[in-house]
Amino acid sequence: MNYKARSMTAASIAALVLVACGERAPVDGEGSGAGATPGVQGGPQAAAEHSTQGTLNSIDRAAGTVNISHEAVASAGWPAMTMSFKLADPSAVPELAPGQRVEFSFTTDGGGTVTRIAPAE
Repeated sequence: MNYKARSMTAASIAALVLVACGERAPVDGEGSGAGATPGVQGGPQAAAEHSTQGTLNSIDRAAGTVNISHEAVASAGWPAMTMSFKLADPSAVPELAPGQRVEFSFTTDGGGTVTRIAPAE
């Protein structure tokens, strides 16, 4: 396969990955303004905060993470699932225990960061 054919194949694969991830490649001039993040339309944005409830499966205080089986989160486009989250404030979980129902808020930056967590009422 020659260089041009390999380049075309690589570009095609990259486009398919972007489509599969729900993203699109930037159009000339997009994402290139002052303070813009390369390849992101419109530049940097504040991370949206989402809220839901779930069951706390584990707490790793040393790593500053929690694992939660949570309900679907429509605002984030997430189905119900079990996942680990970073804790914005690892000291925020001293009264929580595995197996407990919790309500929490999070941002999707870095894969998910819990900004607030408390026992569910």
